[in-house]
Amino acid sequence: MQVPLPYSAVSAASEQDPGKMTLPRLSPRPEGSPRELSKAGFSALDPEDTEEDDPAFQRKRRLAFAKTTIGITMREGGTCKVEESVYGAAIVMPQMARTVGWDRTLTILAIRSWIFLLLNVLLQSYLLGMLAKEENVMDLFAGQMYLCDFGAWAHDVAGPGGTGPGGTEVTAPRMYSWGAWVNRNFVKSSFQALFPEKADEIDHLIDPGEYGVESYLCRWVCCFIFMIPCMQELNIIIKMAELIYQVPTSAEPWIEPKPDSNIEMGLISEVQLKIAGMPLMWKVINLVIVVGLKLLLWKQTAETGMTFLMETSGIQDIIVNSVGLTFIVSLDELICTALMSEETRNFVNACEDFALYDAKTSCVGDMSLLTDDEILQKHNEQQNRWSWSFKDLFSLLPSKLMLSLALTCLFVWQYYLKKCEKSADGRWVSKTMYLPKSVSYTIMQAFFPAVFPPDYESTPYWTMPKEEE
Repeated sequence: MQVPLPYSAVSAASEQDPGKMTLPRLSPRPEGSPRELSKAGFSALDPEDTEEDDPAFQRKRRLAFAKTTIGITMREGGTCKVEESVYGAAIVMPQMARTVGWDRTLTILAIRSWIFLLLNVLLQSYLLGMLAKEENVMDLFAGQMYLCDFGAWAHDVAGPGGTGPGGTEVTAPRMYSWGAWVNRNFVKSSFQALFPEKADEIDHLIDPGEYGVESYLCRWVCCFIFMIPCMQELNIIIKMAELIYQVPTSAEPWIEPKPDSNIEMGLISEVQLKIAGMPLMWKVINLVIVVGLKLLLWKQTAETGMTFLMETSGIQDIIVNSVGLTFIVSLDELICTALMSEETRNFVNACEDFALYDAKTSCVGDMSLLTDDEILQKHNEQQNRWSWSFKDLFSLLPSKLMLSLALTCLFVWQYYLKKCEKSADGRWVSKTMYLPKSVSYTIMQAFFPAVFPPDYESTPYWTMPKEEE
């Protein structure tokens, strides 16, 4: 196969001898490896190769590393982004309306935001009240005792799980959910009522089993999973309260024109929406009503949800319930997304973050007062591998994770104290059960049971039986 030649080479060969074509002379092969040639040929196109050996560049890089690390220690307090929910809108929209002099349009949006706040409080309170009524009233009329740790150690076929609510030893093959155990006891009682002369034989031959929890560990894990979104809500509450506390107590504008920007179409993007100062009256209103109600609903959600999970015996049910309960936690965001106007959501989203940290509280103090050499020196002194302290070792534990674990243990322990008692063998069993005098269960009884306790009968319908020999 003939290799095609460049046009210039063919022309030169044909001029020397029109009847004969000669190949062009190739230049001699340069010395050196391909890598060296490539580096030498393209050094002008790749400035990083030359900067790597530049002492000034190396110093600039070390300074960037140091400032980045110092900046992390400075921003430990975090920032506050207004939550895209009915609570965030209830804080932002009245301040926007106050800034523009309470004009008609923004005043309507501000009033709407508080209407949705009231709607969210009513819905969440109602759902939590119904869950509390189910656990404290309706289950009792169904003859149910508290689950506590019934069957918690019945893992093996031959391994005992303690005394069950029926008074017999709990083992895995004869442990059932509440519904199945009630039905089996109903069948046994029906046969004994139909054939009273064979009551002893029926009692000996028909075993209804026992009621207990299928997995003690799974119940704990699901309680922790439920606490994760609760921890997220608690973090929002804390930052919201800190925001209200840190903003100046003065009537500052929350809407400002952007520098070098002409407002032509009235778009939100053409102005600067920022978190600024608010009057003392609005601070008190937001702190007591908005933050206070959110904190009260959080506490009731965590208590009711944890009790609901601790009273769930089946593995499948407790996993589904731990996820389903997060719906109540996120109801405020759902109302904001689905029901609030687009302009209200745009105002909330466009608000700039508010820094909750102090720029002077980094590990080296106020970095703006230090020279580059001082920053490098202090960073080397405080951030080298030999400068670790006990506080640094303690900070290896994630604070939010540890707090979530602590809150899980706290609410589970609260459940045991309210619903259970220690048996003779040291296991947690249900307290003696009494029927309520009424099916009525108010919101005040659900949220403040210590102040508004429900009335119960004096005669118990169930007591912990002694273990059968």
